Amino acid sequence: MVSIKSGEMVFSVSEDASKTELSCLGTALRQSENADFWRIYTDDGYEREMTVRSSSQTGRVSLAGDSLEINYEKLVADNGRVFEIAFKVTVKKSVSTYEGFLFSSEIDNRSGARVNEVQLPFFDLAHGCGENRADDVLYQINGLGWKTLDPWERIKKACHTEYIASDNHVVWNAMRYPGDAAMGWFGLQSGERFLYIGRQDPELKICAMAAGVSPRGKEPRLLLTISHFPFVKPGEKLTTTECFAALCKGDWTKGSDIYGNYARANWYKPPRVPEWVKNITGWQRIILRHQFGEKNFDYSDLPRIYREGKKYGLNMLMVFGWWKGRFDNGYPIYEPDEGLGGAEELKKAIKAVNADGGYVALYTNGQLIDVNTDYYRETGKDVCRIDIDGNDYRDHYRFGNDGLTLRAFGYKSFVTACPANEEWQRILIEHENMKFSYGCDSAFFDQIGGAAPLPCFNEEHFHGARADECEKWRVAAFKNMFAHCPEGKAIGTEMVNDMVLSYVHYIHGIQVGAVYVPGCFPEMFMRTFPEVIQTDRFVHDNKEGTDQSLKNAFIHGFRLDVSPWRGRTHIGELPDLAEKIGKLLAEKEKYRRFFYEGDYVYDRPGTIPEGVKNGCFVNGGEKIYTLWNDTQSEQAFLLAGKEIKMAPQEVKVCLI
Repeated sequence: MVSIKSGEMVFSVSEDASKTELSCLGTALRQSENADFWRIYTDDGYEREMTVRSSSQTGRVSLAGDSLEINYEKLVADNGRVFEIAFKVTVKKSVSTYEGFLFSSEIDNRSGARVNEVQLPFFDLAHGCGENRADDVLYQINGLGWKTLDPWERIKKACHTEYIASDNHVVWNAMRYPGDAAMGWFGLQSGERFLYIGRQDPELKICAMAAGVSPRGKEPRLLLTISHFPFVKPGEKLTTTECFAALCKGDWTKGSDIYGNYARANWYKPPRVPEWVKNITGWQRIILRHQFGEKNFDYSDLPRIYREGKKYGLNMLMVFGWWKGRFDNGYPIYEPDEGLGGAEELKKAIKAVNADGGYVALYTNGQLIDVNTDYYRETGKDVCRIDIDGNDYRDHYRFGNDGLTLRAFGYKSFVTACPANEEWQRILIEHENMKFSYGCDSAFFDQIGGAAPLPCFNEEHFHGARADECEKWRVAAFKNMFAHCPEGKAIGTEMVNDMVLSYVHYIHGIQVGAVYVPGCFPEMFMRTFPEVIQTDRFVHDNKEGTDQSLKNAFIHGFRLDVSPWRGRTHIGELPDLAEKIGKLLAEKEKYRRFFYEGDYVYDRPGTIPEGVKNGCFVNGGEKIYTLWNDTQSEQAFLLAGKEIKMAPQEVKVCLI
C-alpha cells in the first residue's frame, strides 16, 4: 500500500489502485469491503448513468512528496463497457492552517460517451470514529442547517424513493449547491471527531453534497461524497474542482471555521448595510392583485395596511402583485396597474408610508419568464435554461381562488432564465431602476438568491459547453445590481446562499432553519455567516406550528415575514396572531442594543438541557442568551451562575 498522512487521517491505496484504506489511529474508523474512493457516471445519450467505480479499475500509483497521484488509462463500467477515458486523481496534503487532504481529478475523454458526473472525494465507511454507529450525527446544509441522528438508519427510512431511483444500490440524501444548500460543506460527527467535507471553488460550479446508505437488508455502510457535473464531451479534457476533507478533533464548529475562513479569504466580504435595514423588525407581505386576477388592495390602501402592522411593531411592507399583469403573470414585464390606482398613486402611497416611519420593498421575480407572453415567444426562449434533453426547464404554479378549475388542473407555466447571457443581465438592472423610480426603499428580487442550480445546456450562453458554470453569472448579476443600488437604498432577495451574500442587504428566508421544522439546525449557517440579516417564513395565520416558527425566529434574531392568509389580507384581520407578534417584538425592542445593534455569536453552555434551544447576542461587554424550552416539561438549569426555570414552550431572555 502507498500511504499519505495528514493529521490523524491516513489514506492508503494499493499499487494497482484497486483497493484503498482510510484510517485514524486509536479510533474505530473503517472503510467498507471493496470500498470506492471515487465514482464516475457516463452517458451515451441512450444509457444515461453508467456507473464506473474505482474498486473495479486498475491503475498506476505514484507518491511525490505530499501528493499522491493515481492514473487510469481506461475505465470499465459496471455493465462491462470499456471507455477510452484517461482519468487522474490527485490527493495531496493541505498546506493551510487545517490538516487534511485536497482531492481533484483530470478527465481526458477519448471515448464516444460524455462524462456527466464525478464523485470525489468519496468516503465509503463501514464504521465511523466513534464506538457506536447509532451515536453518529450527520450535519448537512439543508437550507441553513440540519442534524440527522444515526444517519446509518435514518437516511434509509427518510430518503428511500421506493421506485424512482436505484435504491437497491444506494439510498441517497443529496443537497444541491448553490441552491438547497446555503453553504458548500457538510460532515459527520463520530465520537470525538468531525469529518469535514467541503468544496473550495470560487467559480461556484454546480455540485451536490450527498450522504448515502446501503439498501435494506445489507451490511451498514455510509457514503459521503461531493458530486461534480463537468459534462465532459468526447474530445474534451477537464479538471474538476478541488475539495477538502479533514478529520478534526472536536465538533461541527471546526467545519464552520474551515469553511467560513476560506469564504472570507476568497470571496465573502460583508456588505455595508443601511441603518434602516439593520433596524427592520419585520414586514407584512401583501399581494395587491393575486395570481388569478382578484384585487385584494389598491395602492392607496398601503399606508393603512402599514399602520395596522405598526401597531404591533412591524415597520415594513413587502409588496407583491403591484403590476398590471397581476402576481406571477407576465414576467418579466412589470407596469403599474391603472386598476390599482396608477403610477402616481403608487408613488404617493410609498411616500406616505415613509412619512409614517415605514419602509417599502417592491417585488419582481429574478428568474421566471411567463411562457404565455410575447417576451417568451420573441426573446425568452433563447434566454432560458435548457435541460439535458434540450428542452426548457418548466415550472408550474397552481394558485387558485374558491373554485377547483385552477386548483385541480393548474394555471401558469414558466421557464427559468439563465443568468449567463447579456439579455437577462440587462433585464435585472432594468427592473432595479424601474422599482427605485417609484420611490421604494428596496428592490426585491424573488427566487434568484438561492434558486435551484439547474445546469444549462444552451451553449450560446456565456457558459458555453460548461453547463455547470451558470451560477457565477448569477453572482455577476448581483454584483452589478449592488453596484447600481442608490445610496441608502437596499437590495433584497429570496433564499440564503453564501455566494451572493456580499451583494445583498437582506434575505427573505424560506429554507429549513428559517422555517422551523424538527431537526433543523440554523446555527450551522448563523455561526459561519452571523452578519446576515434574514427573515423567517410561513407566518400566514394561527395554524399549527406558527408559535414554534415565531419562537425560532426570536431566539435567532430573524426578522419577521408576516403574510396573513398568504398576503390576501393584513395583520389587523388576525388579532390573536397580531398579539403574539406584538409581544415578541416588544421583547426584542427591550433588548434592542443586542438584537438590532449587537452581534450574533454561537455560544451554547453545557448546562443548557438538550430540549432547550438558544441564541446569543453580544454588545460591548454585555451578552444575552435567548432561550426557548421546546419541550412539554418544565426545565431548570444554571446559566452563567443564574438559576433558570422555564415552563413548557416558554421563551425568555437572560442578560449576562
